[in-house]
Amino acid sequence: MAIATELPGLESLRDEQAALRARLAGLRRRLQLQLTLESAVEVTTVLVLAAAALVLLDWWLRPGVSARLALLAIALAAGLTFLAIRALKRWRSSKVDDLALAMTLDHYRPGVGQQIADVLQLPDLVDGPDAEAHASPAMVRLAVRRASEALAGSDWGSLWNRRRTKACLVALGLGLLVPAAFALVAPAAARLSFARWLLGSSERWPQRTYLTVMGLDSRGMLIAPRGERFQVEVRGDMPLVDRRGDRWAVGGRGEPLVLAKKPSKPGVPAAVSIRERTAEGARRDAVMVASGPAQFRHELPASPTPSTFELTANDDWLGPIRVERVDRPTLADLRLSVREPGATYEGARNVADPRQHLLFLPDTEVEFTFVGSEPLAGIRLNVHPGSPPVVERIDPKTFKAKWVLHEATTLEVVLTSASNGLTSQPNFLSISIQRDREPRITMRAVGVGTRVTPVATIPLTIGATDDLGLAALRIQADRTTPGGDSEEPKTARKTIPLPLPQDSDRAVLDQQFQHDVLLQAEPPKVGTILRFVAEADDRCARGAQTGRSGTLQLMVVSVEELFYEILIRQRAERAKFVAALEGLEKQTPTLATEAPPEDVLKVLRAHHSASRLVDQIAGRLTDTLQEMKLNQVGTPKSHRLLQEAVIDPTKALSAGPMNATRAALQPLSSPAGGKQSDRETARRLHDEVVTKMKAILDQMSQWESFIDVVNQVAEVIRMQQGVLQSTEKARESRTQEVFDDKP
Repeated sequence: MAIATELPGLESLRDEQAALRARLAGLRRRLQLQLTLESAVEVTTVLVLAAAALVLLDWWLRPGVSARLALLAIALAAGLTFLAIRALKRWRSSKVDDLALAMTLDHYRPGVGQQIADVLQLPDLVDGPDAEAHASPAMVRLAVRRASEALAGSDWGSLWNRRRTKACLVALGLGLLVPAAFALVAPAAARLSFARWLLGSSERWPQRTYLTVMGLDSRGMLIAPRGERFQVEVRGDMPLVDRRGDRWAVGGRGEPLVLAKKPSKPGVPAAVSIRERTAEGARRDAVMVASGPAQFRHELPASPTPSTFELTANDDWLGPIRVERVDRPTLADLRLSVREPGATYEGARNVADPRQHLLFLPDTEVEFTFVGSEPLAGIRLNVHPGSPPVVERIDPKTFKAKWVLHEATTLEVVLTSASNGLTSQPNFLSISIQRDREPRITMRAVGVGTRVTPVATIPLTIGATDDLGLAALRIQADRTTPGGDSEEPKTARKTIPLPLPQDSDRAVLDQQFQHDVLLQAEPPKVGTILRFVAEADDRCARGAQTGRSGTLQLMVVSVEELFYEILIRQRAERAKFVAALEGLEKQTPTLATEAPPEDVLKVLRAHHSASRLVDQIAGRLTDTLQEMKLNQVGTPKSHRLLQEAVIDPTKALSAGPMNATRAALQPLSSPAGGKQSDRETARRLHDEVVTKMKAILDQMSQWESFIDVVNQVAEVIRMQQGVLQSTEKARESRTQEVFDDKP
């Protein structure tokens, strides 16, 4: 029994074919969404991992802006390349046609691929121009009908891996949640990472240590003197921190460093490493020396060229910081004008060389003009002792200061450059005070002693000196005359002016005078006390000053009294002469024999002593003779007798035979003993000295005898004069008795 089957028409086949293509298109879209989701997960994962890696590297290595840009570029290039390759593969997978998609489905459900191919391809065999030649239309329609029915009962949704889709969604959510969680948990770190990586900020990660280089200028450089050692000072306690809005700026680092939060207690490093690089390419590494709490110092070597250095300590680093070498300002010119007190000239006097030793009077007005080698920001004057004067600016390079000098002053001048702020080496100027002391004056009476006669001539020798010049010189002579029993002594003063050289252009600084006081013009009484004081006035601008010598006091005695005193002194010298003669006579037996050198040496010493004593005796006798002449004691004949008979032979003896005797005894006192002829010469000269000393001693005796005779004659004359005066007085009294006076 046969069952008739109703075959679909061509139009029905085309509808089934279109429906199948629609189902395949929906499956393809679902596949594309899945691939897009997986690509998004990969992109999110790669970006999160790369960002985490970059944040960790940034926190660990703390690279600079250029290094961060390089790392970011490398990460982006690698990540984008990887994602692009993966996306390209997925894009190609999502562009499969219907037959390729059918083959994919056939891989998971066998037979489905053939059925899809039948539905998609068999209707074309029926509808083509040569359809009768290829296949039976009925068979084609039947096959398509059966394939469509089979596909209609097939559930392709069961083939989909929903767990993978869910995993991708979860991964995508986690990938998006990681940055959000990082921003919520650590907002400061997230903000800093975003600013450092995406905004190119130079803000650093929080550190325990922040170094500060002291003395940086506005350009972030250190200015050092050329060719000199330079000391770098680094602090670890953040001394240069300024608030800028809600941020904190750390200064002294050569580049801006802004912190979101100021450390409450910065960590002080145990050591700071410094690395210097010179312009020639040399590198020097060193460790800075701790000079105090959180304070480190290092001295850079002298150099004519700039250099840079870098610092490292704990988790902080900075640099390179440039050390610019410049010349210090110098004092190019120094001018000085002064006006001394009491000056007669107009204006001020310019000092030719202000750097020489300066010496001025007190109250001198001084004015310094300082000229720098370059424009100056200022000048500092330190005056020791005292406070600094007011400094006036004349032009960019010139300053002026004036003050009144009251004491010795040391001036310290320090210039500050306007271009680089560098200070000059201290310039020291010393100004001394010329103290105008009172005149120094001395006075002596040469040739007379403390006792003089009423007719004496007193030779006064006066020496006067002053710092700036003598104005007047004089002698104050006082005479104190003794009074009677009921009278007081009377003192009369006389001023004796002494002339000074008249020279208006040149001051008299030193002057020597010889002035003789002649008592014979106004003979004082015996017992009168004479006092002489020399005085001198100077030309001090602050008022004349008077200097005085010591007081020279003399006493007036009678001629006989002074003569007797002089004779006593001469007799004392005669006794010394006798002792010297006896000492030499004792040496005569020694020279008469072949005495050994030791004994001859004793004789030589005796001659030395005798020679010195004879010289002293001759000098003292000469002084007594001069005193006799000045006091008019004795006669010219007695003076000539003393000079020719005693003083001259004594001097001749000391200069002649006594010197020759010592010269002859010298070789005999040596260990060799000398020659016999030398011994005879010495013996002869010794005898000659003894003989002449005896002759001089006889002349001294004759001089004393002569003086005794003269004194006796003078005494007889005085007695006769006394008798004559008494006779005259008696005659006058008798005459007055004879003639009565009328009323």
